[in-house]
Amino acid sequence: MRVLLKKTRDILKLWSKENSIKDVSNIMGIPYKKLIDNYLKKFWKNDYLDKISKGRYILNKKGKSKINQDLNLLKLESLLLKLSKKRFTNEEIKKELKSKLNLELTDSSIFSKISRLRKLYEIKHRRIKEININIDNNFYEFLGLILSDGYIGKYEVVFTNKDYNLISYYKSMIKKWGQKTYQIKGESGASRLSTCSINLVALVNKFLDKKESLSDDILNGKINYQNCFLRGLYSGDGCIAISITPRKEKWRVESFISLAVFNDKLMPSLIGLLKSLGYNPVFDKNQIRMHKKEDIKKFYKEIGFIKGGKIRQSQYWRGYEKNQVLKYVANYMGSDNELKGLKKGTKEEIIKHIKTQLTRM
Repeated sequence: MRVLLKKTRDILKLWSKENSIKDVSNIMGIPYKKLIDNYLKKFWKNDYLDKISKGRYILNKKGKSKINQDLNLLKLESLLLKLSKKRFTNEEIKKELKSKLNLELTDSSIFSKISRLRKLYEIKHRRIKEININIDNNFYEFLGLILSDGYIGKYEVVFTNKDYNLISYYKSMIKKWGQKTYQIKGESGASRLSTCSINLVALVNKFLDKKESLSDDILNGKINYQNCFLRGLYSGDGCIAISITPRKEKWRVESFISLAVFNDKLMPSLIGLLKSLGYNPVFDKNQIRMHKKEDIKKFYKEIGFIKGGKIRQSQYWRGYEKNQVLKYVANYMGSDNELKGLKKGTKEEIIKHIKTQLTRM
């Protein structure tokens, strides 16, 4: 339930005791007809007032309840905003709400309320704040992260991820640009980092166009900027994979670099960008993959992943750094695009051997 606007609530409170429309009009300085059309009709429709006589009304039980609910919600919102600015965890926020307001909220409810409150209270004075951003390698990595796991709103730029290292790296960039990041952790474990700045939104859209297309600065710009953009993009939605499949009495151990792409409009541009840099990408369902030895070695040397970013969705390699696995693959991939010396033994022995090698990377 949303609270009434302050002016609306002040008008409604004047009918806590019997008052005429004319009296309320004079007190609030609102023209008689405007008061009726914009306020009284809504109060009457919502059954907040009882009519005493012609032109005279008083707040009824439902109206009094509405004002009390509003006051409680205002206390809740004020406390939530205060706690979120102090970077309290959800559990700490729950304890404060219970002790001070005797309220119990779920994690998802806290998440949604704080998100809305930050837009309402923070955008007012932050959305037109000047920004000072150098268009450099870091900025292009930032663009890649936003294209992968970001959201570009009307007044805010948002990045959502579960990887602590990516979150820390993202926050350091925003801080360097003199902007504030508001962080909320959702029930899934992902952190939502919101930066309220209409100027940042405009700058990001200049390059990403609401994540609908890539600008000429990205597609035909400096090669080092293109590499940085791809580093950010692959750090968010990309991965290095090692697959182990049976082949007669031996094993086929292959590796490939993949990028998840769910926007069909972006697919041609991304494939074109990779090809212009000398890669041989192939499209497979919602993924762009690169299997060849020369592609993986080139990616390792020129692009890589943001430092510390980890593999999250893998049965065997979860928790390993993406760069760690990439380095291993680049060093041990043979001319047949398979990893060397891993064709014999059981699958478990091969996995154990690879993990041993990874710890030495």
